[in-house]
Amino acid sequence: MKILIGIPVLDNIEMTSVCLQSLYQYTETDRLGIDITLVVIDNGSSDDIAGLIKGEFREARFPTYYLRNPQNLGVAIAWNQILRFAPGTVYGSPFYYEYYVISNNDVLFGPDWLQPLVEVMEGDDRIGWVSALENGSPVMQELLEAHSNTKRFHVNPNKPYSSENILDSAKKVYEKWGGHESFCRFVKNSNPLFIENRRSAVCFMVRPAMIQQIGFFDEDYSPIGISEDLEYFLRVEKVVAPQWLTDEIYPEEEKWQYGFCGKSVIHHNWCMTRQGPRFDGRRWEKEKEKNWKAKFGKSRKFYTKSFLGMFLVPVLSSFIVDFVLFLSPLH
Repeated sequence: MKILIGIPVLDNIEMTSVCLQSLYQYTETDRLGIDITLVVIDNGSSDDIAGLIKGEFREARFPTYYLRNPQNLGVAIAWNQILRFAPGTVYGSPFYYEYYVISNNDVLFGPDWLQPLVEVMEGDDRIGWVSALENGSPVMQELLEAHSNTKRFHVNPNKPYSSENILDSAKKVYEKWGGHESFCRFVKNSNPLFIENRRSAVCFMVRPAMIQQIGFFDEDYSPIGISEDLEYFLRVEKVVAPQWLTDEIYPEEEKWQYGFCGKSVIHHNWCMTRQGPRFDGRRWEKEKEKNWKAKFGKSRKFYTKSFLGMFLVPVLSSFIVDFVLFLSPLH
């Protein structure tokens, strides 16, 4: 079984280094006999990401490829580059791998995070998207508490990152549970394999058949984009859809399923993917909202509320609702 892991990168070389270290350490494959390839998509970094790959990770556990865009082309284009990646010329099927994992570079992977994602996919061929659980996932109180800790011990984006302070931040987040590994084991033992109708675009696996049927990620307005994760989930639910995606192509009764994998756990260093002293997050979000309204006529918040209303049950607290609304932009 061939699986591609793709990680888009924009600067933050220390974060990328720590991310890849955890990836190589905790990506287990023996139980399912998985053949892994990694591709790093450099979206025009000024940091020497190529030197990092060729130096620190020159003897990586599995084949590692590096592709560089001359400038920041946006997340949608980077995601689509991952989905279209193949080692060399390939004829026939538009997809070379059985499954594709796309992850932020501000992630620290937990023990045996990958194989459970595959087990979800192999268990039901109508699941098109499954995400790893992270600190903040609205599934259990401990994850929400870990998110609160992450905000408390967040690495200052106005200072240079280092591997030491990134790892120290994560250590403080999970100190109550005896460290991140212990926390991951606790979460794994507390949840079923699949938790449906939940969404995240921090670290997720997609099925090529879904991409082939309802399309690649929306590349309009790159590089700032339109909140591509929200748009894709709305497309899955047929709330918004391109004109070509007719009922004949995508029947109502054949909608793709998605959710969290309760046995795959990662740590998300919130908002570190592109933050730094020169990043103006407010301007970025205003531009995304402007792009969204130009495309769909109404605000992202309107569509997020519509999306939440389809699935959230009354027992969920208002805190969780507010938290998921916060997730609507891609961090």
